[in-house]
Amino acid sequence: MSILEEIDEFVKSMPMNYEFSTRWFKTKLSQEHNRSMDSYIPSDYCYNRKNDGIDYKKQTHYFLYISRGMYKYVGKNYFYDGIIEHNQRKKK
Repeated sequence: MSILEEIDEFVKSMPMNYEFSTRWFKTKLSQEHNRSMDSYIPSDYCYNRKNDGIDYKKQTHYFLYISRGMYKYVGKNYFYDGIIEHNQRKKK
């Protein structure tokens, strides 16, 4: 099963508008699928956030970014027409 399939299955059990932390999301999925916590990046699946290396238009979206480390589950078919923040990678 791919990471996207794991996340798609996982969110089916989440109540609409559920707010959660990055740590909770990564821990739950990692425990359930025996993958590294770093495999799961909730901001990659946000309507209002765009990360480097992700094709925003092709990516499946489930969440709204609320604040650092906090997200809200709004579902796969949520209508979003707001600002999309580009979260650029930090240069080393």
